[in-house]
Amino acid sequence: MNSSLYIGATGMKGLAQGMQVTTNNLANVSTIGYKQQQVLFSEIFPQDQANNGEWWNNQEESRVAVGQVGMGLQVEAVRTIFTQGGLESTNSVTDLAIDGKGYFQVTDGNRTFYTRAGDFHTDEEGVWRTPTGLALNGYKLNPDGSQGELQPVQIDRFSTLAPQATSSIGVTANFSNIQDNAKAGEEESPYFSLLNLYDASNSRVLPDDSYAKSMQITAYDAEGNPRQLTAYFDGAGSDPSGKNVEFVIASASAIAVNENGEAIPPQAGDGLVMSGVLQFDASGKLVNVAAFTPSQAGSKNLEDWNVAQLENGLPVISLDGNSMTIDFGVSAADGWQNAPANAAQVGKDAKLLPGMGETTAGNSACTAVNASAFNDSIRQNGYAEGVLNNISVNQNGIIQGQFSNGQTADLWQIPVCTFTSEYNLYREGGNLFTATEECGEMIMGMADTENLGSIKAYNIENSNVDMAQEMVSMILTQRGFQSNSKVVTTADEMLRKAMELKR
Repeated sequence: MNSSLYIGATGMKGLAQGMQVTTNNLANVSTIGYKQQQVLFSEIFPQDQANNGEWWNNQEESRVAVGQVGMGLQVEAVRTIFTQGGLESTNSVTDLAIDGKGYFQVTDGNRTFYTRAGDFHTDEEGVWRTPTGLALNGYKLNPDGSQGELQPVQIDRFSTLAPQATSSIGVTANFSNIQDNAKAGEEESPYFSLLNLYDASNSRVLPDDSYAKSMQITAYDAEGNPRQLTAYFDGAGSDPSGKNVEFVIASASAIAVNENGEAIPPQAGDGLVMSGVLQFDASGKLVNVAAFTPSQAGSKNLEDWNVAQLENGLPVISLDGNSMTIDFGVSAADGWQNAPANAAQVGKDAKLLPGMGETTAGNSACTAVNASAFNDSIRQNGYAEGVLNNISVNQNGIIQGQFSNGQTADLWQIPVCTFTSEYNLYREGGNLFTATEECGEMIMGMADTENLGSIKAYNIENSNVDMAQEMVSMILTQRGFQSNSKVVTTADEMLRKAMELKR
């Protein structure tokens, strides 16, 4: 009977602890990032009843002890259930949820913690923090995309993006029905008629009826100042083998002054930076770009126009000391082929134009095909200084900044951490865990790669507590506790009755 009292007491004690776990789960049913706990019971070691012996069956080395009696209940462990909680959308970009495995790493400056609760906010210095003030750790990304050191994520609301000088310009256009409007000097140099007509001393550098198409190009210098360029195109004859289109590229020249501050009249060739010919085959595919640049600024003398320098197989212009490649859609992989000494040597023979050899036209190459709808476009990689307008976070945890100059830049990477054994994480309260030696190796990597979960911005992860399951568990625990209390009272009555027999 004493044993019955003890066994009943262990049952009440263990089930009371089980009720505590159930109650804590129900209390945290709405806690962000909370992970449900589960209590595991085990029996207390049994005792062998004296003089009962052992029963052996007919099989060798097999026996069943029939004289063992249990000694009650004990709490073996309280483990955490790390299943995914449901995601709830919010209106804040700093609210982050991990969809899959992993934890955010946060710090108070001395200790490191791990959490699934991603309800972050920014403080007055732009540091991303938990509601209790812990800083979110991440990698600051350099302009070249490389990672910096792991440190608290900090984004200045008024940060700027440094300007970038234009280094490449791409031109896409269709010249299906282009006419030959420029006739200047065609007896001697039909491929440089636009260059011959160009005159920077006039209000219009080219007469309106001297070219078939023009395209405006905005480029940027190293300080982010915009520079306007204009590309003019005109037909330059065709034959059964294809079509030729001549072009010039000119910049808006600044007004020059002498030492007395007096304006210097511009030369006719001021602003010209390139002249050349686009050559298309009979199908309208671009097969060659012949390009020349002036060796002497302002000169229109064809002997002063040399074959353009190449960079990565593309012709290069120079604008106030800044070099830019011009890409019409093909490049000279092996350099110029049969290049003349200067533009004057080309004369009227298209075969004397410099060639690019074997070329491959890309999807954005210029064409000369009959098309009902074709959008001409200009591409360039320069921009002015920009101020941060907005941020976003993608599934890889990359924080991207959108700036006032239309550019997007990767600013930070928020890593995700996993452990060999997450069941050995130590709960610190406040939705936080710390790593123990039993957790094994901690792996920190980019979200949504390998075995790491993805990051969802504008979301938080809710508690993974199943309320229906917890209610059932609570009822069962209550019934079990009542039954064990009945055992205690019954055993107590039996013991009292036995004491009465003695009297």
